[in-house]
Amino acid sequence: MQQGTATRADNKGGETQTVDIAAYMRVSTAEQKGRYGVPTQAQAIRGYMEQQPSWRLVVCREDVGESGSTYSRPGLDALLKDITEGRAKLVLVHRLDRLGRTESAIWRCIWQIEDAGGEVECCTEPLGEAGFERWLTVDRLAQAVEADYQRILSRTQAGRQLKAVDGGWPGGPAPYGYRISGKGVFGSALEADPDEAPVVLLIADLVIGGVPGLKDLANELNDRGALTRSGKRWTPANLFHRLKSGTFLGEVVFRRLDRQWNGNCTRLGNDGQPLHGDSVVIPLPPILSADRIKTFQKALAELTRPRRKPNGEYPLAGRIHGSCGLPYVGCFRSKAGVRTYRCSGWGAASSCGCVFLPADDIEKQVIAHVNAVLAAIPSGRRPMLPISDDASVHLIRHIERVRSLERLVAEYGGELDVLRSRVEGDRIVAVAVRQIESDLEVLRRVLVHAREWLDELENVDGTAARRTAVLGSVAPDIRSLTQSEQRRMIELTGARVEIADPTFRYREGTRCLTVEWHQRTGTLVPPDPTDSQWDRIEELLRSRYPAHHFRSPLNLRAACTGMLHRLRTGILWRDLPEQFGDSRKVRCRQRTWLADGVWADMVKILNEEGESTPVLGYEAAPALVIRTDLDAEALY
Repeated sequence: MQQGTATRADNKGGETQTVDIAAYMRVSTAEQKGRYGVPTQAQAIRGYMEQQPSWRLVVCREDVGESGSTYSRPGLDALLKDITEGRAKLVLVHRLDRLGRTESAIWRCIWQIEDAGGEVECCTEPLGEAGFERWLTVDRLAQAVEADYQRILSRTQAGRQLKAVDGGWPGGPAPYGYRISGKGVFGSALEADPDEAPVVLLIADLVIGGVPGLKDLANELNDRGALTRSGKRWTPANLFHRLKSGTFLGEVVFRRLDRQWNGNCTRLGNDGQPLHGDSVVIPLPPILSADRIKTFQKALAELTRPRRKPNGEYPLAGRIHGSCGLPYVGCFRSKAGVRTYRCSGWGAASSCGCVFLPADDIEKQVIAHVNAVLAAIPSGRRPMLPISDDASVHLIRHIERVRSLERLVAEYGGELDVLRSRVEGDRIVAVAVRQIESDLEVLRRVLVHAREWLDELENVDGTAARRTAVLGSVAPDIRSLTQSEQRRMIELTGARVEIADPTFRYREGTRCLTVEWHQRTGTLVPPDPTDSQWDRIEELLRSRYPAHHFRSPLNLRAACTGMLHRLRTGILWRDLPEQFGDSRKVRCRQRTWLADGVWADMVKILNEEGESTPVLGYEAAPALVIRTDLDAEALY
């Protein structure tokens, strides 16, 4: 189907065919719904439909409080579903700006409707016949809509700028500890909130008083009944953001340049400066004195920021269960700098005692099990393999649209080059050249929007394509996916993990170099030294070290026996029996012998007699019981 076209039913053979209509209405703020926004649009749509006796209204969809600069909205999504399922073929809007407030949003909404099998019509101005005429009309109206939107935005931002310069509140929620005085009227400003200001003072007292950390601060506030503005309990995360707000600085900055990470950030121009006005510092009515603020900021620097990791970095969050039955969640161990999983009951008043689990080793076991299950199921029977992916369908259709636009741009460009060579002295040709130049400019603008949307669709489809490629391979391996994609795949398999070894203990810190040496070289742990063997070892040691090496109160033979005992049993150094000597000194001596290459010579001598055993290093992860919803399918 060509861009801008859709099957339309009018008169055929003198018979009138009924056209099913879906009405779409949108207002950007919820307050407009009951005043004039939706009712005005509905009245205009009803009046327009009365002039079309063959049209029948079958469904109405609304988006209340949804921005016109986006093209993904609940009402619009429901409308697209109606069209896809055949309930309507024609979408009727009051004005084109109800689809969007920017050129990009308007075109993408129209393309989504066309790809679903529908067509758009406008009450205030017909969009014309399908094809190039419609493109010209939509482009003209879309430019007018965006120009009007930019004028409104400019006036609004200018008003906010003047208000901020005058010391008023430019809009948005007030910082914690304050409320808006005169809200909704000219001259509104901030004032201390009588309910929140005492909490601000309490927080300052606790921080300056040396509270150990954010978690302790949050618990203290919750215990005293000093809750958040929404009445919820404080957490280290939301408390951290409040502590960094203007409340504890004595001022707020309108149009900040140092916060550019979400949709509410200050828009910047090409020069890196605010697009709609300069940054403005707005002094706040003092809750804390200037000296108190300085003391607070110094104490705040001693508190640690809570470390947070997205769920996508912990694909097994909620899927591991310990002996207490509660699910495990992701946990970043800042001291060791590693990802782990911990039981969600770990922070309760009465700890359940479930162990920490190293994330990399646990995920490795689960992913290996999932890969084995998928490999055991023929690719055609794998239930997760998408048969029809909507994102891929949209992508294919839009690629055809982009190619069609590119061909038209090339054709118009070639025709324009030919006419320009003959334009001199010919007025008719000159008029044709100007018209083609205008049309070509429209096509190029539409092509820019089409290519931008194509890039977004390709990004969305890339995930589905990678997942499809993994599931369709002979030996699926989800390790090639990103962690968030692995999380999605594990969710689709319904993987569940139980810890089979409750005695396992997670060990942080530096791994034992001696254990790693035995594992890396495959060297077995020898039996305890005999008298003759120890004589040879002592001779070896005296040939390598000076006399003071042997003046220590540490019994070297007992220490050597203790080293071998730990390698065989896998115990911690602190659990080394006293008969072998001070565990710290024994550990230090073994590291010295290993670093100097003496340990390898000692082990070689000891392995000449007796029965050696493999080194028993502690396991990186406990034994697991892994189940998925596909286990039964893999047996057939």
